[in-house]
Amino acid sequence: MTLRSSFHFPPGARVLHIGPHKTGTTSVQRSLHDARDAVAAQGLHYAGTTSQPIDEVLSMLAGENPRPPVDAPANDRPWRRLVKEVQESRDRVVLVSSEFFADARESAIRRAVAELGGENPYVLVTLRPLPRIMPSQWQQYVQNGVKTGYGKWLKAMLREAETTRLTPSFWWRHRHDQLVARWAEVVGPDRVVVVVLDESDPEQLLRDVEGLFSLRAGTLRTPVVDNRSLTWPEIELLREFNRQFAKSGLPQAVHHHAIRFGVARYLQQRTPAPDEPRLLTPRWAAREAAELGGRMGACIAASGVHVVGDPASLGAMPTSGVRPKGAGTPTASVPPELGAAALMGLVHASGLPEVVGGGKVPEAMLGAQPVPTAGFARATWRRARDRVRRLFA
Repeated sequence: MTLRSSFHFPPGARVLHIGPHKTGTTSVQRSLHDARDAVAAQGLHYAGTTSQPIDEVLSMLAGENPRPPVDAPANDRPWRRLVKEVQESRDRVVLVSSEFFADARESAIRRAVAELGGENPYVLVTLRPLPRIMPSQWQQYVQNGVKTGYGKWLKAMLREAETTRLTPSFWWRHRHDQLVARWAEVVGPDRVVVVVLDESDPEQLLRDVEGLFSLRAGTLRTPVVDNRSLTWPEIELLREFNRQFAKSGLPQAVHHHAIRFGVARYLQQRTPAPDEPRLLTPRWAAREAAELGGRMGACIAASGVHVVGDPASLGAMPTSGVRPKGAGTPTASVPPELGAAALMGLVHASGLPEVVGGGKVPEAMLGAQPVPTAGFARATWRRARDRVRRLFA
């Protein structure tokens, strides 16, 4: 394992790792969180108390972006706590990592840099080829309630980007050349570091992070991340749920908690059968995404930012995950065991095990996050009330 760059963040640097989504952020964040004591002993302050300060960043974005994030805190107190922590740190280097920074509009970028970066701001961006990102990002959108099928979504993103109203956050996050340019405009290109993932070596990203922050080799360990990709039947089950839910008139917050904190997490704990169909990207879409990725990589290479790794690899055609030429879309028959797992996730998200089950949660359910029924209802009502107040403020 070798270092791919001689660049190191200097003493006094305040670094914002902005993702974007699906570029190894979870691995970096979990490994840093697991090694808090070890990195602190080497002078790195990893800001926040969890693997990433999601509530803190969302609470800031809610006050700056035109469309507040779903389930953002009602005020920016979490953000102000994070700012206080960073500003009071006397460690050699401070790192704040959240892929939700990639959703920031100009005013939010300037606020984040001014309040977290202080006099010595730097921005860290992690990137991987677009054909690798698209299937994972679409799955996430389905978990968030999107009903559109994969093929239609790919066509909208790749061939109708100027006119489609589908998932507007996708290109805001994943026109990577423009993402880098937005942040470089605020901090300067010499203060932006782009790390291009080596798809052949998953651990290289952690070695790159160690090098950038002057950490001893081996400080960061590959974490156990239980967020495997969903299979084709699992995704199609969620899409059908989304279609039915859209007819119900229930608040989106109900969907958010039922799926994100129940069904999806419970499904990820099952072991799919070896022959259960996986999500594959049509060859035409993989090719067009790779061509765009190559153009983005060339723009980034010419932008004056620090680049770790090979930006030309952003235009590489994937060697796996692509539907063979002539192959059709697989049948999305749902095995009974899969349907039962989804129902168990809903049971857990409802809070019933805690309310009527004596508070005992089976070990198999510990990966999901329960929301007690009464508390969930109150929380949903408060969010709806707060949004109405914001609309008429």
